[in-house]
Amino acid sequence: MSAGMLHLLCLRAAGRIPDDELAELRVMVADGDPVACAGRLLGAFPQAAEEIDALAGLLPPGTPLPAPAADADLDAPVTTPFVPFPPADLPYYAVSAPTVVDETAGGVVDDLDHALLGVLDLRRTTGVWRCWRITLGPGDEASAVRVYLVETMESVEELPAVAVRGQRALAAAGHAALVEVFQPGLPLPSYQWAARSRSALIWAPWPAGEVRLAADGPASVPVADDDVLPVVTYLRSAPTVVPGLHTDGEWVWPASVADRVLDEAALTDPDLLEHLRSRLREPHDPADAVAVHRALASLVRAGVVT
Repeated sequence: MSAGMLHLLCLRAAGRIPDDELAELRVMVADGDPVACAGRLLGAFPQAAEEIDALAGLLPPGTPLPAPAADADLDAPVTTPFVPFPPADLPYYAVSAPTVVDETAGGVVDDLDHALLGVLDLRRTTGVWRCWRITLGPGDEASAVRVYLVETMESVEELPAVAVRGQRALAAAGHAALVEVFQPGLPLPSYQWAARSRSALIWAPWPAGEVRLAADGPASVPVADDDVLPVVTYLRSAPTVVPGLHTDGEWVWPASVADRVLDEAALTDPDLLEHLRSRLREPHDPADAVAVHRALASLVRAGVVT
């Protein structure tokens, strides 16, 4: 089993084993001690048969193996809450708190954030997020720890080193925090997905731009017959911001817009139609995680999504 595969199993272990133990396991992977890491990972959280077999391949013959977990238990939804701002700020959000924040548009990026950013190869980094994980204790007691998420173009074999550099930099700055590192397009385990969906974007390769919401109302803007199917395909294939809303990073539109184009060959917003024609003439890559986050943050600021 490669260092990259052990790193992916450490991603799966996040939130399921103690933070300090996970930090140690990531150091083992980065420092080239896969056997010790495999021995501690084996059975430490619900694992599939193929994961158990892969870990067992690094261990001495005859090592007792746990039973594979049921499918429903492999990546169960995370119940631990995350917030995108310091927990001390919770009293300021008595009515409603934002689910996501974009700090790259003149927001708060503090010394700990800069400590992490300072050890990342930003030429290879495609996004950095920060949130706080809230752990509820007896009665009204609660504690919070920072969680960082880094999306990078580094090879999967380099991901353990990126994570360990990050956690060492944060420790040197006076705060122990885990750094979850992954490549673009990776289907995230439930822990990282939940953390990023309640996080603040603190760094991106390009500045934030305007995100427009398609106007509602009568579908009075005709779409040419030859454009109907390409437009519908584009609208339906764009990433989902929240259920029922899609984005390409510049516009957000309801899923129903595509149905209306198909049924009526018309749109509600002439500016959206011009944008779609431009995108069909000059195709762009699909909206990435940063673009989707910024679209959602824009909707939250506008009160469209709570």
